[in-house]
Amino acid sequence: MKNINMLFIIPFVAMLFFSCKKDSVIDGGVSSPKVNMTTYDYLKSHPRGLFDTLLMIIDKGEMKDLINSKGTMFAPTNYSIKNFLSLRQAQVRAVDERKNYTLDTLFKYFTPKMLRDSMSVYLFPETIVRDGLDANGKEFASKLDNYKFLISLEPHTNDDYNAGGLIPERPKFLYYTRIIGERDVLVAGQIKDPSGNAILLDQKFICQTSGIETTTGVLHVLTNNHTWLRGLRLNIN
Repeated sequence: MKNINMLFIIPFVAMLFFSCKKDSVIDGGVSSPKVNMTTYDYLKSHPRGLFDTLLMIIDKGEMKDLINSKGTMFAPTNYSIKNFLSLRQAQVRAVDERKNYTLDTLFKYFTPKMLRDSMSVYLFPETIVRDGLDANGKEFASKLDNYKFLISLEPHTNDDYNAGGLIPERPKFLYYTRIIGERDVLVAGQIKDPSGNAILLDQKFICQTSGIETTTGVLHVLTNNHTWLRGLRLNIN
């Protein structure tokens, strides 16, 4: 692994492809993959403040040592956590339109263990890097028991990204896919259940930045449209 792969390699191309979408942020990370700080300190020092809410959850769950443990982290951003809070608020307001679901509500109902479990699903004991990965991917088990993921390296498929031929070869991005049940197998673009109905269960997200090497492990950053805790089986209020 020689370079950090960022979702936005050329600002001009990013502008053409994403056109100011809120769910996309140009990463302001370093050009070298190696940073002389721990994973926790890197998240804390990020110049765009992309991980402020994530760090509040890490601190509340007293899991700094967990985040700095050897291996790999797929970091959800503040937007991912906001997506979860918005989803929960919609659910509670369906019952009582006067209710809100905020970060304070989350901290009221989530025990430190629940917070640690919620982050362990993003942590892997192995060092997961781009080298050796391809579009078929490899399966890994997270530090939270019974949660499997497919990590793959795939070329970007949107033609707009090429910006009129400026990039001769499609860039490849890291994908983080939660495997639900058995791994989905596509046939002619679809996977079908025994009744013949098309079904696709696995949850797949692109990493907006990949390959940051801290002094304690490897860090990849999930896209902002990922929803924190999506599919996690926790007894949440």
